[in-house]
Amino acid sequence: MQIVKTILVMSCLLLLGHNANGLKINEILECVQVAADSGSSLAGLAIPELKNTAACLNFVPNDTTNLGPQQLVDLVYDFAQRLFGKQKCVLASIGRILAAVLPA
Repeated sequence: MQIVKTILVMSCLLLLGHNANGLKINEILECVQVAADSGSSLAGLAIPELKNTAACLNFVPNDTTNLGPQQLVDLVYDFAQRLFGKQKCVLASIGRILAAVLPA
């Protein structure tokens, strides 16, 4: 979590770095607030979006109990392979994510 916070702060500093008057705390806090709101929207959307996308793909894994690291990588690979094979599902997923992140 610390890495994510550091990345957000650094990206805000990069965005505000060209400001000739120097950095303003209010602008930094506003940038961090927007990033945190977007991140929380995406975090709450992640699992339902995976379920919706799996339903769109008719993706049902064979066995998901006691997955080892290699089986998990294979499962993710199969999912990604099917996902990028169906443009309709990719576009629907991107549309739902954009609707959640973009301001109203």
